[in-house]
Amino acid sequence: MLVAVMIITACQSKTKTASNDAVAIRNIEDQWVAAIKVNDIDKIVSFCSPDIVIMDANVPISVGHQAVRKSYSSSADSTTSVSHLETVDAIEVSASGDLAYTRGTAQQSRNTPNGIINESIKWVSIYKKINGEWKVIVNIWNSDKLMAGQ
Repeated sequence: MLVAVMIITACQSKTKTASNDAVAIRNIEDQWVAAIKVNDIDKIVSFCSPDIVIMDANVPISVGHQAVRKSYSSSADSTTSVSHLETVDAIEVSASGDLAYTRGTAQQSRNTPNGIINESIKWVSIYKKINGEWKVIVNIWNSDKLMAGQ
């Protein structure tokens, strides 16, 4: 009986920890969207591990905080975001509690030299708990729009 109680208690504790981790990650995602809206690149970088892998659409893979800065600076320099609405569709935390991922979609309208472009985006971020803090270690996104010429 004592063993059963210990097992149930341990499972409840892991579930509560995973739930707390999911809330912490949701908070990061909310702050990330807020930082995008005001072009706060330093805030975005703060959510990322130093060796983050960035897999932006239609460009080579890049690594590190400088890659994050370049990615968001290029986007801010080339366009002005009219609106950005993001939905987190899933947050999953591993049983070990040290890895997690988020998956979602975004709708974005941007002013460009060719007029307003509306884009549907899908994305995945992989998180790792580093020194007790969740950091993004891989970020990938792409658009539903076909590339030019397709």
